[in-house]
Amino acid sequence: MKALSLSILASLGGGVLSANLPHIVFILADDYGWNDVGYHQNKPSSAQPNGGITTNGYIPTPNIDHLCSQSVKLENYYVQPLCSPTRGTIMSGRYPSHTGIGPDVILPESPYGMPGDEVLLPQLLKDAGYSTHMVGKWHLGFCDERYTPTFRGFDTYAGYLLGCEDYYNHSRAFSNATTKNCGPTALDFRNGTTPNAFPSALKTKTGQYSTNVFAEEASRLIAKHAAIQDEVPFFLYLPLQAVHGPLAAPQSAIDPFKPIIPHNTSAGMARLTIAGMIAVMDEAVGNVTTALKEADMWDSTVLVFSTDNGGPTGSANNYPLRGSKATNWEGGVRGLGFVRGTNNNKAPLPKGVTSMNLMHTSDWLPTLVNGVANASTSRCKPLDGHNQWSTLMGLTNTTRRSIMHNVPSSGLQGAIRVGDFKLLFEGMQTMAGMRQTPPPGMEHRPGDVVPHPVKVDNTSVWVFNVIDDPTESVNLAANSTLYEALKSEFLEYQKTAVPDLSFTNTFDPTSKPTLRADQTWGPFVGSTQCHFKN
Repeated sequence: MKALSLSILASLGGGVLSANLPHIVFILADDYGWNDVGYHQNKPSSAQPNGGITTNGYIPTPNIDHLCSQSVKLENYYVQPLCSPTRGTIMSGRYPSHTGIGPDVILPESPYGMPGDEVLLPQLLKDAGYSTHMVGKWHLGFCDERYTPTFRGFDTYAGYLLGCEDYYNHSRAFSNATTKNCGPTALDFRNGTTPNAFPSALKTKTGQYSTNVFAEEASRLIAKHAAIQDEVPFFLYLPLQAVHGPLAAPQSAIDPFKPIIPHNTSAGMARLTIAGMIAVMDEAVGNVTTALKEADMWDSTVLVFSTDNGGPTGSANNYPLRGSKATNWEGGVRGLGFVRGTNNNKAPLPKGVTSMNLMHTSDWLPTLVNGVANASTSRCKPLDGHNQWSTLMGLTNTTRRSIMHNVPSSGLQGAIRVGDFKLLFEGMQTMAGMRQTPPPGMEHRPGDVVPHPVKVDNTSVWVFNVIDDPTESVNLAANSTLYEALKSEFLEYQKTAVPDLSFTNTFDPTSKPTLRADQTWGPFVGSTQCHFKN
């Protein structure tokens, strides 16, 4: 009887504790360029501390800007250069070179996913008593259903599994072994409300713009949670499709930008379209925050907003940073982001402050689990992320001193950040001749240069102080003492690096949607290459 009473008390105590935890909403924008948010355009930032003109067509983001004004703005914050790798770091708290998810993305026909022995963020938050929900883009594998969200800790999931698809038809073409086609062919849209069950295909949203669909579903989940589970802490992961290609937006969102965005070229038309996409995304962010307020959940919500990588050349604006999506240059990896604390005493943060503490997307798992939920990460493999909550509160300086941007399992390629310095080797998403890229129709500013590499160790090398030189214009690699110190850190990390799983898991013909009974993208039928391992 005594043991039973203690058990009941422990159970009740856990409920009381979880009721005191804040809600967590994590909004992840896709391919969102550094200079495509209102609070960076033509203003001082860590990319240009003295300010300056960075766009020829201002794109307002009033909802995102307002949220940022209530938050800790992250100005020394880093992501991976591509979609799957960044999402993998958020979910696992570990670098791509430790999980095998990167530096490349998971293609639709690839027979692998985030390894099953990685314990993910929603699983840990469930341990802490949270209800866990995902709406949007997964892109961490689906060849076996056990790779998918409702098998990896989410109670519910609505969205798509692939890396890109049509915004209205929610479909994508089947490719051959070498092409990456984002055109419409087979449906990739699902909605499931049962853990450990693969969601059914959702065909009723055809013709509806995905950003709006996802915001509406997020708002519905919030309202439902407030109605029936208001004492349970709520976690929502909202990785939006916007503003990834194929570029598309409602005409009503595009038209207001015609007098503002030069669009007499194909690149200009792409820029015009992305402006409309950003406007709809900003409205969606506002609608989700309104839903939280109407549900009386806002005062108890921690909200994270982040991009997954820099914007692509030709439509996005990372200026004056160098490079773009799919590169290790700052335009590919310096991420825009902020985190807002609660209005009550559950998890408050300073409002309207800027943090220059070094931070990486792998930090979100320990920050949210250890720092916000006061829960354990002991089930995880060794984490690369750091708990940054006390740093975000302004109580301590960050314990992070380095970032593995991309470190292969062998060879001198990729990039690493140590302190204020960044070392880049040509190869693995480091390209020579990379320019700073203004948005379409805007001229380079005087003084923009292309830094020449230094030949060391039979390869092209760049070293920059990215705090003093965020545009990566002055190559310091000729300083042999500095170079050797950075290379030593690189080689030490490399001892623990694993190969990208894409190298050994390429094209699987059983991924073809027509092999499935529902004719949609989903777990492969009869695959001998896809192996889920716990």
